[in-house]
Amino acid sequence: MSTTPSTSEYPDYTVVGGSGGERETRHTPLFSAIVLNRGGRYRRGDLFARLERLGASDIISVEGETPQYDVEQLTARYPKVRFMLLHRRMNIGHRINLAMGELKTRYVFVIWNDMSVDGTLASRSVDRMREEELLCMVPVIRNERGETVPGIMAPAFYRRLLRVIPKTPIVDEEATLFPFDYCGFYHRERFLQLYGFDIQIERPYWQKLDFGFRAFMWGEQIRTNSSVRAQQLSETEPDDTTPDLGYRRLYLKALALRFQNDCGMLPWRRFPGFMLRSGAGIAGSLQLFREIRRWVYENRFRFRMNARSVTDLWEYDE
Repeated sequence: MSTTPSTSEYPDYTVVGGSGGERETRHTPLFSAIVLNRGGRYRRGDLFARLERLGASDIISVEGETPQYDVEQLTARYPKVRFMLLHRRMNIGHRINLAMGELKTRYVFVIWNDMSVDGTLASRSVDRMREEELLCMVPVIRNERGETVPGIMAPAFYRRLLRVIPKTPIVDEEATLFPFDYCGFYHRERFLQLYGFDIQIERPYWQKLDFGFRAFMWGEQIRTNSSVRAQQLSETEPDDTTPDLGYRRLYLKALALRFQNDCGMLPWRRFPGFMLRSGAGIAGSLQLFREIRRWVYENRFRFRMNARSVTDLWEYDE
């Protein structure tokens, strides 16, 4: 087996390292991993080693536009780890999509460099994913003080306005609208069939909401799993929930959509109200509306419900 780190060039990124891993194993690998980076001088080697012990056959560390100082050293120490060096700025969902395309395993675990992971990650999680045909299994996450993070995202409509209510996991396998902080154990093929994250939505909050609504509207399931536990090593910034272009895309792709005659549709009668509230003017609003309407039509038979029916899947106290 070669131990020489490889280098692959692509228009948007370069992949270095990875002389060993899933591509050279004789056994069917259980899962691979994607490590996202928020910066900071964390001991990433400890995380890589832990993921390998849990059964990860291949690990991709997404570095961002400016690679961290220890890439060369870690490439030599961890032959299963490949480092994705981005050539330009990309939002988080875009980074995950690219890394998913580089991997081959059926299941992929996504985690951040400023987290530690524990639990029977490989065996029990893969069994649950296989038995219940889930899109994503989300770990129970604790903050830097050891407190359980309210990681269950329960959507609800109040007077026609969407609200997302964070809840602390109480029982195992509770449904959540989207993976908290993108972390989770994803079924790679289902993820790709769902088109992954919308890379045209910049803010993580709206990007995750779009992903979650699309998943449930297309019949997928996202749940928590207490057998997978992760802990944040430092405090993280809360998501920015300011409405922007990402919210407008979410509105048209999910909230304004109707489900009728076993298919999804975005009726033209939604356009006047959208234009008045979008702040994008007639031309900009019309261009976006037409784009999303065409997308909805192309995928019309993949819809199983509308956004309000999705919110009905959760019980909550008003």
